[in-house]
Amino acid sequence: MRIAIYVHDMRASGVVRAMIALARFLAEQGDDAVLIAGSAAGHFTAADVAPARFVAATAGASVSQAGVVPALRRSIRAVAPEMVLSGGNHGHVSLWAASRGLGIPLVLVFSNPMERAGQPLRNRWRLVKSRVLIAAAARAIVVGRNLADDRAFAPGIAAGRVVLIRNGIPRRGQGRSPVPDAMMGVEPTVLAIGRLHHQKNFEGLIDAVAHANRVRPLRLVILGSGDPAYRDTLHARARDHGIADRVLFAGVTDDVYAWLHAARLFAIASWWEGSSIALLEALDAGLPIVASTTAGDAVEILDDGRYGTLAAPDDPAAFAAALLAQAGDDPILPGDRIRRYDQTGMMTAYRDVLIAAAGG
Repeated sequence: MRIAIYVHDMRASGVVRAMIALARFLAEQGDDAVLIAGSAAGHFTAADVAPARFVAATAGASVSQAGVVPALRRSIRAVAPEMVLSGGNHGHVSLWAASRGLGIPLVLVFSNPMERAGQPLRNRWRLVKSRVLIAAAARAIVVGRNLADDRAFAPGIAAGRVVLIRNGIPRRGQGRSPVPDAMMGVEPTVLAIGRLHHQKNFEGLIDAVAHANRVRPLRLVILGSGDPAYRDTLHARARDHGIADRVLFAGVTDDVYAWLHAARLFAIASWWEGSSIALLEALDAGLPIVASTTAGDAVEILDDGRYGTLAAPDDPAAFAAALLAQAGDDPILPGDRIRRYDQTGMMTAYRDVLIAAAGG
């Protein structure tokens, strides 16, 4: 079966990494798998996608959702897939518009909730948009229990049009690269991973690290790229707290496990998530974890605190106390929890949905 997987660009996000892994898995199963990117811009290249094929609709800088539609339509017609899967919320509208009238079944993967705190008007629009997209798709997939319970997706779950497939990762445990120089130091290092965006609540995490530093020295390393202006705002926040020398923005990496292995603990303070790949990687690395109660499936993944510590994202003092406890001598460790989130099972479930949606 010829299957196309669409991502908006090749940024180093959890969604793109998961879709590259899916494309490779499908190719290894004997399918003709093609990863189509709206733009070639980003961290990953065709070499990362092999043995699956790679097609970039546009070769230059990242384009808008509307701007990519004509080039994406040409790419879809040239590839001529039997099925197209859209890997993340950011690409659904583009793919829906580009594939209109081509008679190709669509499967849409929703990786973030439609309703978010403090966004009533946008929430209403996202609810309407999600219902239109689900109605137009052969199937939809949500990546976490919190999404399956969301009112945007719960009716589709009940009707069988939406399927819950929890995120999974390949087991690695340790990094392949030497310990990064940036992680060398006397103070315990808190590692956070994610694009530089308000969703990830790095402001709250910096505030929490500042609170913790009143008790004992902690360093914060943030892996991820994003808007330079937003990064400057975060750096200014750290400077205002007097901890600018303890906060490092380290960019992106090909080996997050080298960083995870060198850190004392992992923190995710997101206001919302679907199911965080970075959180699963921290589980796999065996690292003590502090997660916000709003970070998608974090409460379920950590089993209400059995495999890590949970804290409110809007309470820097409580989050700081959790960081200090997990950086101490008796942290809560994740044990073998990662076994529940096996990537092979996830990929097999995706393939089953694609075959069913294609009528096979």
